[in-house]
Amino acid sequence: MDSRSVWPATKDKGFIVGVTAFGLYAETHDFNASNMVLAALPPIITTRKNPAKKVYILKYPEIHVTYGSVSQAVQDIWNPKSPAWSKSAAAADIEYDDTEALKVNLVIHLGQMRSFPGYSFEKLANRDGYLRRDLDNQLPATIQNATGDLVEEQFISCPTILKPDIDVELVTTEVKTRMLNTLIRASTDAGRFSCEYILYSSLAELWRRGLDKRVMFMHVPAKSSEEDIMEGVDVAVNLILTIVDMLES
Repeated sequence: MDSRSVWPATKDKGFIVGVTAFGLYAETHDFNASNMVLAALPPIITTRKNPAKKVYILKYPEIHVTYGSVSQAVQDIWNPKSPAWSKSAAAADIEYDDTEALKVNLVIHLGQMRSFPGYSFEKLANRDGYLRRDLDNQLPATIQNATGDLVEEQFISCPTILKPDIDVELVTTEVKTRMLNTLIRASTDAGRFSCEYILYSSLAELWRRGLDKRVMFMHVPAKSSEEDIMEGVDVAVNLILTIVDMLES
């Protein structure tokens, strides 16, 4: 299956975006804004260039903040038979032309960042250096490579840094012009924890398959008021529409 036919097509020629988010990062935290933004996203939006063309937003079940949960989720996210995406697609009455193709054209991973008061579009993800233990008190398994360095065991054959096949700087500039009063940046530091780990895992999965790396990660601020969540929704929707315009041009 080549890189074109692997992407899904729907009976109504719609575009399908899968969005993920995380649960609580610690027992001391009472919310995760990324999951609140995900829950508030509309199920359908329309493209800017063609109001008749639908963009379906499929919402992935909350991902537990462990490296193992991230790995399991990524395998399902990029599985043509994904039970989670299939359930969401059925609820949205999406009819696929090819049931063997992937279930989504693009994935946006959402996560929460407490150290920055605005929104970050991540430009890259690192393979190694995950030293923060997850909620199960675990770290990713590592192994020595040929030069004696410790690398992530499941990604030993993958590059040390992976980037989306999306111009993140251009996307950031475009979204900022549409949201002048919102703090938005492109970032090269996704945190070396579950957020960066899921971005790298998704990128690595597509890299291994030789497919376009249609993945983005958006960090939202740790704010939970209704106004803050709706602002996050607006940023996410503008991010999605900007990328769809680029992919469809």
